[in-house]
Amino acid sequence: MIIEQHALWGDEATADRPATYTAYLADPLPAKPDARRPAAIICGGGAFTRIAEHEQEPVALAFLNAGYQAFVLDYVTSSTGEVAYPNPEVDLGRMLSTVRANADAWRVDPAKVCAVGFSAGGFVCASVATSWKDRDFAALVGDRPERIRPDAVVLGYPLLDLRVTRDEQTRDPRIDLRVPKTGGKTGRDLLNDYLSMVVGGEATEERLAEVCPTTHVTRDVPPTFMWGTSDDKTCPIAQVHAFASALAREGVAHEVHVFDQGGHGLSVANDNTSFDNEDRQQAVRPWFDLACAFLARRGVA
Repeated sequence: MIIEQHALWGDEATADRPATYTAYLADPLPAKPDARRPAAIICGGGAFTRIAEHEQEPVALAFLNAGYQAFVLDYVTSSTGEVAYPNPEVDLGRMLSTVRANADAWRVDPAKVCAVGFSAGGFVCASVATSWKDRDFAALVGDRPERIRPDAVVLGYPLLDLRVTRDEQTRDPRIDLRVPKTGGKTGRDLLNDYLSMVVGGEATEERLAEVCPTTHVTRDVPPTFMWGTSDDKTCPIAQVHAFASALAREGVAHEVHVFDQGGHGLSVANDNTSFDNEDRQQAVRPWFDLACAFLARRGVA
């Protein structure tokens, strides 16, 4: 295996362009030295403030073992730069373009490039899946729309609608109690600050709808595999149902699995991501094989 780390937007990461990526490349087989592999670009979650490590390398290794060249994208977060929409999404668009530009060197089939996102990373992937054809978005990436289109998308317990997040968190009246060590701000104030950070301005109903991938689903969305759990309190499963309904209305090939338990943040649910939660991991463990089978049927394997 070859592991390479690179800045995404140039020779070095900068304050304005901090995104980086790590490539996990299988060694060429002696009998087939020029054989091409599909590619999986992985976007971990972390609430746009960081990226969870257990949703990065363990996922890359799982896809590498499944026959993919794997790429972990460290898109911009609030800990590295300006996270406001659409900056993380533009990073993913650039990563899709980069993989195709280096297809020969990395032995990748440029017609088989999928995006894999978890939690907030799922929002990034779903946003690119629904906006790749927008020429203004493509201009921000710096490439043609067809070069930044994922050939398929895999979404694990994704964040898809910030309005659902807002509504769920504001159900509890205690959100208006003062929160210690925050300068007197209430939980509602902190939630509004967070939403404003993500959307890049006042978190109005109109702005939250504008950045919601579900409101932009068209027949041009690539084949989509989604999974989540019915007891997820962080990214409620209702978002997945709404996105799937939109895909169904537009005739987009998709597959959805909702497991009855597991909560949030289980990644690939194997020994590399286990932390005293074997029962919850066991419940969702089938998702990876199901996703690989879906990708194979859609010709992205």
